[in-house]
Amino acid sequence: MKNTVSPSAVRASILGMLYKSGASHLGSSMSAVEMLIAMYSSVDCTKIISKAPDRSRIFVSKGHCAAATYATMAHFGLLPMSALDLYHKEGTLFAGHVSHAVPHVEHSTGALGHGVNVAVGCALGLQSLNYQSGEKVLALCGDGEIQEGSVWEAVMFASHHDLNNLFILIDNNRISSIKRTAEILDLHPLKQKFEAFGMNVFDVDGHDVAAISACLVPNTTNRKPTVVICNTIKGKGVPFAEWEPVWHYRMLNEELYNQAMAALN
Repeated sequence: MKNTVSPSAVRASILGMLYKSGASHLGSSMSAVEMLIAMYSSVDCTKIISKAPDRSRIFVSKGHCAAATYATMAHFGLLPMSALDLYHKEGTLFAGHVSHAVPHVEHSTGALGHGVNVAVGCALGLQSLNYQSGEKVLALCGDGEIQEGSVWEAVMFASHHDLNNLFILIDNNRISSIKRTAEILDLHPLKQKFEAFGMNVFDVDGHDVAAISACLVPNTTNRKPTVVICNTIKGKGVPFAEWEPVWHYRMLNEELYNQAMAALN
């Protein structure tokens, strides 16, 4: 699908969702916008809507960026825009972590490290069915999330089975919850770690949709899976939240919401 979705429009939707619901995870959602746009741009969303067996699959393993996920899905026509008003409200399906109770969401995530593993299993299953329509499996993962050992088990398995239909995108915003990722568990050198597991690895500007999209093409030379390290800014687009760990949890009041919208505009 050709990308016609504006990152600023998605961010404006996210701000509205978080302000109206009194929800958190602003920083985590804002850093992932271009990654999500690139992911949904790279697949046939009509097949996702029709639940075609040979559809591409998208997993948001970093499930706490649910606001960004649902906003992006709505801008791609996978959800009605009106559904965003239900986000994080009592009794809603649109909770603060991604849920497969929501139409066109493949898997519930939030227990970090699980989505990548399910994506690997899905990629193996699709490959075994030998579809010829270019389907692929994409998983968005946080840099704090990859401190989970299960992620590396999945990567090792994916490389061994030559799952070149698998793409793991790392939201490398360098903040884990309320501290810098390097303070909690230093991931350096991240690119070399994934390469050592046999992956094809790209290191890109995570706020450049075109740069990310260019990496989402199956490698036919060595048939290995792909990892795209997307270097991002937590809180991107909201000056008072950028690089500030506290905006993993803080909520918007009316004044801050208006400031954030003014900055986007």
